[in-house]
Amino acid sequence: MPSPGTDPLHVAIDGPAGSGKSSVARAVARALDLEHVDTGAMYRALTRIAMDEGIDLTDACALASRLRALDIHFDEGEVIVDGTSLGARIRTSKVDDRVSRVSALPEVRGAMQERQRAFGWRGGGVVMEGRDIGSVVLPMARCKIFLTASVEERARRRAAQAGRGTSAIAIEAVATELRERDRMDSERQHSPLRHMPDAHRVDSTALDEGQTVERILDLARNARPLPGSDTPHYWLGRYRFWQDRVAALLGQMVQIELHGSAHEDEIQAGAIFACNHISNWDPPLLGSMLNRQVVFLGKSELFRWPLGPVLRWFDAVPIVRGRYDAEAFELTRAHLRGGHSVAIFPEGTRREPHRPGPVKRGLGILVESAGVPWLPCLVRGTGSLRAAHHRDRPMELWMGPPSYPVGIEALRASGLDSDQIQDRIGELFLAQLHALGQRAQEHRPRPEYEIDRN
Repeated sequence: MPSPGTDPLHVAIDGPAGSGKSSVARAVARALDLEHVDTGAMYRALTRIAMDEGIDLTDACALASRLRALDIHFDEGEVIVDGTSLGARIRTSKVDDRVSRVSALPEVRGAMQERQRAFGWRGGGVVMEGRDIGSVVLPMARCKIFLTASVEERARRRAAQAGRGTSAIAIEAVATELRERDRMDSERQHSPLRHMPDAHRVDSTALDEGQTVERILDLARNARPLPGSDTPHYWLGRYRFWQDRVAALLGQMVQIELHGSAHEDEIQAGAIFACNHISNWDPPLLGSMLNRQVVFLGKSELFRWPLGPVLRWFDAVPIVRGRYDAEAFELTRAHLRGGHSVAIFPEGTRREPHRPGPVKRGLGILVESAGVPWLPCLVRGTGSLRAAHHRDRPMELWMGPPSYPVGIEALRASGLDSDQIQDRIGELFLAQLHALGQRAQEHRPRPEYEIDRN
């Protein structure tokens, strides 16, 4: 795993069957000099091996166990299993008929996602394509693409590739298969095919492969990590004065580790710092570690005497929980539109360590209406002040790269309403919390006092 500074360029390409993901992703990876991972080929390889070995394709536990025993890697885009290339044997019609059902099994998908994440953190970046890359496998990928085309065009391409001819009858037969595959992929309960709100929609119906590749390359190059900015951020003098003192006080009381702080420097204007919530120490830790003033959004109960006047002095915004607080959201949007940054705890209340969620709609409402990026943050170790005295049990703040809501207009055009878009933003943020938690766990296994007892 790389050092917890700035994330490398990860390009996540999702889309339905027949949209050209594999050939496009291979060309994009070659142009960017990044590794190409075809996750569909990984599921096909498992399906092929299970068929050859007589494993019941409905036995999720047996399939997941077999997968964990396999050595899978890629050589110039070709999947190699236990040292052997399966070649065209994973592209037969029998595999086509079975792979979607195998990949829909939650146990198989979970085991495969672990393997895919490992590819994502090897080396200096990756181009990964599949159906749940931007939503689950690499939810913090810097460049996300939802590659699609009309079902008729996808059927024409798939029929030609399979040598089934280009007659109207042949194309309609393939189109029927693709519609069923689309239905299964989008309706499965575990990791369904989703266009995420931070993904660019690229419709290749009227584009050839070269044009599609160039469009994605432009988006990927613009998504590369930005250098740190010297642009001064919004500060109230009193905020900075007390921020320095809170940081110094926390530093005397506990050990503190900050990971991924370079991601904050990539944001030139206002943004939302969205964080999980464990204890009352989370806001002081987050606020004191950021290199800017943030406007905190907090439950209205906190704004009573004696804390209320202090919070208002620092421009904090009270919000009434349990209903839509129009005044609070409008005031927060005004801060964001003015270029100021906001800190929010989207879960709405404290949660157990390592069990984030569910996420309420506050983050989605602000992102959809203000059109600003959010930066996912994770705190660890704030549940025990006494334990955080120890060097090996510090309070930790982890930051991921900013997510930009570039896909919201496409989601609206596809028929999603505001509630559905906001839910999808929350779904993505929760996946990002899990990804940050996995990084933190690999860096330092969770301490004994944070292990769940139930």
